[in-house]
Amino acid sequence: MKKLLISGLVALSFALTTTTFAEANEFTDVPKTHPNYEHIHYLFNEGVIKGIDKDSFEPDLNLTRGQAALMLARAFDLDLTPRETVFKDVNKNLSGAVQSAFEAKIINGKSATSFEPDAKITREQMAMLLARAFKLEEESAKEFSDVGMQTTAYTAVRKIHAFGITGGVDENHFNPTGLVSRKHFSAFLARGLNEDLRLNTSSCGYDKNSRLNPNRQTLNCMITNEARNANGIIPPEIVKGIVNVENGEWKHFTSNGEPIISFDGGIGLMQITNLQDYDVEKLKYDIEYNIEVAIDMLLYHFKRSDLPKIGAHDPKQLESWYFAVMAYNGTKSVNSPFYKTTGEPNPTAYQEKVFSAINTSSQLATNIPAIQMSLKDFTYGSETNERIIFNQLKFTMSSDGTLTKDRYKTGDRSKMVNTRLREKPSTSSLKTEVPVGTPIKIIGGPLYDFSSTAPNNFIWYPVEIVINGKKNYLYAPSQSIE
Repeated sequence: MKKLLISGLVALSFALTTTTFAEANEFTDVPKTHPNYEHIHYLFNEGVIKGIDKDSFEPDLNLTRGQAALMLARAFDLDLTPRETVFKDVNKNLSGAVQSAFEAKIINGKSATSFEPDAKITREQMAMLLARAFKLEEESAKEFSDVGMQTTAYTAVRKIHAFGITGGVDENHFNPTGLVSRKHFSAFLARGLNEDLRLNTSSCGYDKNSRLNPNRQTLNCMITNEARNANGIIPPEIVKGIVNVENGEWKHFTSNGEPIISFDGGIGLMQITNLQDYDVEKLKYDIEYNIEVAIDMLLYHFKRSDLPKIGAHDPKQLESWYFAVMAYNGTKSVNSPFYKTTGEPNPTAYQEKVFSAINTSSQLATNIPAIQMSLKDFTYGSETNERIIFNQLKFTMSSDGTLTKDRYKTGDRSKMVNTRLREKPSTSSLKTEVPVGTPIKIIGGPLYDFSSTAPNNFIWYPVEIVINGKKNYLYAPSQSIE
């Protein structure tokens, strides 16, 4: 079994009394057939938890807020020395753990001076504790019908779901006010600490071992997440525009579960041909890795000193990626922005087709004609595969470029640039119209059209908006936000 991923973890007890250390399978109430045996066994053998007594674990007992604070404080090796706390209702035994967890921003009180340590902890409180403790950022594209946007646990529930800590009590419900038992906390904690025990899930709901093609909106989610998580700011719209051109059907696998390979050796969804030091087998069978490699290549091209820069070379501006996109396919004469014979713009150039796809599927009006370049800035022969020589390495734009709309974060404030919001993340949902310029607050990570076959590439944000003096919680398509 894999060791704990968090260093400095010390013995953790569900009980405040000292008990005899024993093998987990000696607990008469946690046989090997118990659904949480593996989690309890793992934590026990690592010295993380103990039983109520030598023979009993009492897995169905509910946890208190004080016990949860103590467990997390010990798990993250916080100072347990008894001392004065900001809360008036915490006893000496818990004071060090509670104060340390509070200072580490893992726990909050029920009020400024009250912690209520003896109150039972609920599933929504557990979600917030674990999301803060493990510093989770990525949010699942899954929403539960009983965890609305207006609830304080909305993003925390989506984060622990994405991390594989827990799902719902069923497909559509999380049961946020339900109490958390010792067995369930063992499962949640073990999954957080040990990736081998996490649920076989992803923030987009795709099973990477299935060798099946995800639907269009699941891929939209996967591409968006990989771009948002990349080591460098790359607009997800750029990557999705490339998929539209490279792989119009948005498929990675053939019907028999083998990767799609093009006539020139391009592998999978992103049609990777330049293999360098990449893992070829992983490129073939791991879609997320295939996307990750494509992003790595684009970031490399964006940083190249021998490719032209546009304006301030702002990575958040889509037009700044024009020559990096060209290089992804090849800086060859076939991709010249202009026809050699006439000097007219070349709409068949690879990068032009990518930006056209962005305009259509992401519904963002990019402004490539504003780049101040002409035929004289490029030297190449008449053959389509001849390398382009760039006579100019710095171009300006005659007007503003287009900023990415797919990288907003929870808590960002913006405003509407068109009038329509939706009650659900779909263009088929009921709409609510507001004036252009209406302020909004983004209250969660990206979501995707609930119609899995919807052809759009844009994403949806859950937003808080004030209409007629009252807070409303709706969904805004990314291209509608400034």
